[in-house]
Amino acid sequence: MENDIFWLSITEKQGNDCLDFSVNVNPLGIPDTVIKSISKLPSIMQYYPDPGCTEIIKLLSSKYGVSASNILCGNGADDLLYRLVFSMKPKQALIIEPTFEEYNRALQLVGCEVQHYQLNPLSQFELDENVLTAIVPDMDMVFLCNPNNPTGRLIQPHVLYAIIDKCQENNITLVVDECFMEFLPNWKQFSMKEATKSYSNLVVLDAFTKTYSLAGFRIGFCMAGCQSLISDMKLQGQSFAVSVPAQFAGICALMDYSYMEKTYSLLEAEKMYLLSQLAMLGVDIIPPQANYILFKTPYKNIRELFSAHGIKIRDCSKFYGLGSEYCRIAIRPHRENVSFIEAAKTIISKK
Repeated sequence: MENDIFWLSITEKQGNDCLDFSVNVNPLGIPDTVIKSISKLPSIMQYYPDPGCTEIIKLLSSKYGVSASNILCGNGADDLLYRLVFSMKPKQALIIEPTFEEYNRALQLVGCEVQHYQLNPLSQFELDENVLTAIVPDMDMVFLCNPNNPTGRLIQPHVLYAIIDKCQENNITLVVDECFMEFLPNWKQFSMKEATKSYSNLVVLDAFTKTYSLAGFRIGFCMAGCQSLISDMKLQGQSFAVSVPAQFAGICALMDYSYMEKTYSLLEAEKMYLLSQLAMLGVDIIPPQANYILFKTPYKNIRELFSAHGIKIRDCSKFYGLGSEYCRIAIRPHRENVSFIEAAKTIISKK
């Protein structure tokens, strides 16, 4: 029971030793500050967690310049998404597609009528101000992901502010998922977190899952311009939603000040490598701005073709408006990226 194979059996990986490009977590792995401090956990594990996540919210408040009373932590961003939807119980919502399918699932649970605004592959899935025509007064909520998952495209600030202004004019809550935002070195130019101080109808979701590779710890956070909404969301979940290990890991991660600089260096080099190699294979690449790459292949069974080479990718058939010929891969450490490209060369015929 002490070997790594056994312990993998209690994770989503289930002991599978394939190279996993399907999950977009930080390729550096867990921050050193978490690993070096983990031995301190046994001394505090007999205690219940702080239900208010006081210490980690203090750090988040300082980092983003948002009042602690406008921040809520949860068991990952998914937990907070469901709390938000259950609190508001919208009758009609708009989702910018393709995107994370969990928005739609949460809305369906409260009987919400969901409208879909489809981004155009011919414009490389760029969101522009044409979306404003789809935002109508009858709507209660609008959901978008920035950078978008799965396309990796970034929404420009002037478009975001045009959307939030129209939402505010019509008493619509705008939800911006920024779970991949901090993979951009200049993320402060694009993040809407600080804007929650000016817009009472704005909610921003984020998590430690992807940025700090803490998927197994389950800790996310949100910022809302409306404090009463934060209070309502607290009532929609259990008091001890964020465990002691999760709060511990989140605090340690936020205190690792060199981690993201190392991340930016690795991502820049490996992104350039993957893009150059994929371009030589003739696939249609969507220009990425996050830690993953979306591209279109000639094959409908691309996931199975890579699986035969021991590589797990994300085919995008479950994303609204995309087919299984679209493939999303995470940017991984160089050795893994080389293995991926070697497999790709045997699978994908050059156009």
